[in-house]
Amino acid sequence: MSKGIKIDVIKKTAIKNYLKKQENIRSSKEAIELIVTKFTDLIMKLLKSSITNAKEKKRNTVLEEDIQLAITKVIAREDLMWDEILNQILIESPADLGKISRGILKEVGEE
Repeated sequence: MSKGIKIDVIKKTAIKNYLKKQENIRSSKEAIELIVTKFTDLIMKLLKSSITNAKEKKRNTVLEEDIQLAITKVIAREDLMWDEILNQILIESPADLGKISRGILKEVGEE
């Protein structure tokens, strides 16, 4: 990928049309710009990592394994702030919340 070339990976109109036609909800210009920017940045990171993975194996073709490794490196390893972690935990079921709680207590030695 050449530096300085802007790639429109996701079209703003596609997101706006999806929200309007499929979800029957309006969206602000700023909201659409934010999600497109964030997803484009993420996709570019994944592509760069995938290319690096392929080149490390002396290939000039990006394979599924390169993409999978890139996903693990880029997405699964993102550091979250404490409140983001809390939000992720709170979407779990009550049973899973109990398991998480027991796991934390066990880890800090209070069980």
